[in-house]
Formats: sequence, C-alpha cells, structure tokens
Amino acid sequence: RARAMIISAGRDDTSILIVLTARSLAPDLPISVVIRSEDNEALARQAGATTVINPVSFAGLLLAGSTQGSHIAEYMADLAAADGRVALNERPVTAEEIGRPLSSIATGLGLRIYRDGKPHGAWDDAASELRAGDVIVEIKPRRPRP
Repeated sequence: RARAMIISAGRDDTSILIVLTARSLAPDLPISVVIRSEDNEALARQAGATTVINPVSFAGLLLAGSTQGSHIAEYMADLAAADGRVALNERPVTAEEIGRPLSSIATGLGLRIYRDGKPHGAWDDAASELRAGDVIVEIKPRRPRP
C-alpha cells in the first residue's frame, strides 16, 4: 500500500539488496535509494531503483557551483534544504494548461517537462505547447511551516 519507498541503509550492497527485494514485492513502486559509490549507481538502477541519489556527487556540485558564484551554490543549497525558501515540484499537466506554453503556468516557474519519459527543458520546442500526459517540473516558493 506504500506510495513510495526511500532506502538509505548506509551501505551500497545492503541498499541494493533492499531495492531488489522491494521491486520483487512491488513492481510499480517508486523507489529512491542513496548510493555512495558512483560505481554502484548503475547497479542500483538495474536492481529497480527509480531514483538514485549520490550525496557525494551532490556535494561536489555544490562545491563546483560555488566557484561560479556564491549565489549559485546558495540557491542549490536552498533547493535541497527542508526549510529552504524554494522547492521543486513535479506534477501532471492540467486540462487548463494543455496547448499553452510551459512558460505560462501559474503554479510556479516551469523548468522542464517530461513527455513520453523524455526530458525537455523550458527552452526546447516541446515546451512551447503542453500536451495531455506531460509531467511538469517546476520551482515554487516553499510554504511556511505552521
């Protein structure tokens, strides 16, 4: 009955075994897993992980971003923080949005669409007209905690 599963067992081999077990029990379950070694990321995907997160790679992106300007790293950290001012949101296109460009959505700033499982950036031609079945990735202000 789970809607999703998050796995962070502390060891890549254990995490991958949990992914294999979960995938055999729930073939359609979205599974996110933390993998610490880049060499094991492909194995986690082969085991059935929907999303593979490597915290070492992410930290490297933050460090690299900081060399391009302090605001880039700050913004990336803000996105990643549970109490940050902005958040990424993924949602299906609504009936009212079909036929309109991604840039016209009112719920946030449209960054990307997924059409038939393929990503298209806001600058791509595909984003000029939303279609039924598209999935939108947007950035939104985070709601303040009560």
